[in-house]
Amino acid sequence: MADRPTPISQPPAAACHGFSVDAEDYRQILSTRYRGDPGAVTAQFERGMETVLGLLADAKVCATLFVTGTVVERRPDLVRRWAAMGHELASHGYDHTPIWAMASERFRTELTRAKKALEDALGAPVAGYRAPIFSVRWDTLWALEAIAEVGFAYDSSIVPARARRYGVPGFDPRPAVYTLPSGRALTEIPISTTRVAGREVPMAGGGYFRLFSYRRIRGAVQEAQGRGLPFIAYVHPDEFSGEAFRAADLACGWRQKIAAAGLALKSNLGRRRVPDTTGRLLAEFRFSTLASLGGVEGLPHLTL
Repeated sequence: MADRPTPISQPPAAACHGFSVDAEDYRQILSTRYRGDPGAVTAQFERGMETVLGLLADAKVCATLFVTGTVVERRPDLVRRWAAMGHELASHGYDHTPIWAMASERFRTELTRAKKALEDALGAPVAGYRAPIFSVRWDTLWALEAIAEVGFAYDSSIVPARARRYGVPGFDPRPAVYTLPSGRALTEIPISTTRVAGREVPMAGGGYFRLFSYRRIRGAVQEAQGRGLPFIAYVHPDEFSGEAFRAADLACGWRQKIAAAGLALKSNLGRRRVPDTTGRLLAEFRFSTLASLGGVEGLPHLTL
């Protein structure tokens, strides 16, 4: 790890697309689930972050890093270093609990705690939020009021497609400024989708980057461009560490160990493809932070 961050010199041309990293330590998430405590930030997480940050530096791209509160509180030096490199720091909640698992008051408390931790570490305000597991759905759309209420300027939690655990099918795919029922305004920057067999699929990161070819991912970016939309991509650091992800050692009891082994198997499937796909996308298309796409001027104004 370099002792001194190297700031990225952004190309003068405005970016067409948004690149984001969900800067979560997956072993912390599973440690919280199985042991009730996230523990320390892992070396594997740091190595994964260094790899993706290196790819961004090579492409001279500033990205948005959505960081969990458990990473911020245990390693504020990391988030300060990433900010000094020119990246936008945004919140990914506190401990990666999805919104559907929280009552509204707990969600507001967690939002406030995560935002304060990140702003205290940076000494600067934070504009953006992304819910864990993209958990703003039709049944949790109330969360947008809380996100605006605690002071976030934009959200990037909505996937305008139907998925197994998340998604808001039928939601407008354009970045837009929404007037909420309370009268507050919040910019929403949805995750990109593409049409596959007549349906919308969120082929913008995660498992899709692991399982689909570069040609197919490239086609999704071109499709977004053809629809007049920015392509909003996201990746996770565990996909860049170069090591197989392990989880069974965190679990207690054979049932948990089997479940954890299954999660690790799923996470490792096709993961070696992600760094190459990411590097090629960054080289071929113009990307920048989500905040650079979220200015009120030029965005449609809609009512929720």
